[in-house]
Amino acid sequence: MAKGRILLVNACINRGESRTLRLARRVVSGYPDHDVEELVLEDMGLRPADSDFINRRTRLVESGCFDDPIFDIAKKFASADVIVIASPYWEDCFNSLTKVFMELAAVIGITFRYDERGCPVGMCQASVLYYVTTRGGYVSDEADLGFAVFRRLCATYGIPECRIVSAEGLDVFGNDVRKIMEQALAHADEIIRR
Repeated sequence: MAKGRILLVNACINRGESRTLRLARRVVSGYPDHDVEELVLEDMGLRPADSDFINRRTRLVESGCFDDPIFDIAKKFASADVIVIASPYWEDCFNSLTKVFMELAAVIGITFRYDERGCPVGMCQASVLYYVTTRGGYVSDEADLGFAVFRRLCATYGIPECRIVSAEGLDVFGNDVRKIMEQALAHADEIIRR
């Protein structure tokens, strides 16, 4: 039987000490029978989409030519069985690397298509996407705009479940960061078992 595939999207900047990455690795460890491909966004030289990029990609999509490397990220995203997005909470959402990555993953004909009424139809094979984040202050999962974005994207891409793994209050003076992280790691284990 073929192994499942996890795509770990590592948008963590301070990787050596990243609490978000620590939580994400805990999620990944809950799938010991899966192969893991980690994309370290900081090392990929990603650039925001500009006019030249969008026009080139549109021409390729319209011609049905999906062999170009411009589509590599979208193909990895669409073919993963489990997706783990690790991005710290910045400015009420996720960081800019995460946004650029998602712009590159959104490709008509690979991650989604439109039906005859113009409604998106998902083409991704993942059964679940985990949005993993840590917050310095107190912000609930429901108030985290990043989680709202990924729930919507999962609906567009045909991914039936979007789960959040988070920790908050990590930068509040006097808080026991070790205890908060232990609780978050234990909660991650519970979320994976669902």
